[in-house]
Amino acid sequence: MVRGVKLFGILAVSVLFITGCGNSERTLTCTNSEEDSGLKMSQEVTMTFKDDKINYVKLSIDSEATGDTIIDNWDVFASMMGSQFEESNEDGVNLSTNNDADNHIFNVSLEIDLEKANEDALSEYGLDDITDGNASYEDIKENAEADGFTCK
Repeated sequence: MVRGVKLFGILAVSVLFITGCGNSERTLTCTNSEEDSGLKMSQEVTMTFKDDKINYVKLSIDSEATGDTIIDNWDVFASMMGSQFEESNEDGVNLSTNNDADNHIFNVSLEIDLEKANEDALSEYGLDDITDGNASYEDIKENAEADGFTCK
């Protein structure tokens, strides 16, 4: 769970520096998976660049219970995750959750359409400066890989 929160922070900081490359559309997808204390977290961040600017971001985090303690207390874990990440869909920012109780997987997905998102919706997630950066597609890829992500 801490890693998920950290990823939201990495996403916010990384995207502050983004401007993209060239006039064509490019997509960067970065993934990471870690397991610790009976919890496996798989993360995927997809960023679309268009006309030298990022215009779409999708972040998906799957938290999968692999240890008996979390599996046996899945309802408590899922409730905690659900209260921490309240679903919303407003002004180009969509946060959704899915509790797959049978497989003990809790998913949090955040999608941001920067062509529709307004400053209020972005600031709610601490992303109000998401389009004001200078780093390139390659800079973002390099930073994500340095943080343990695999990007393509």
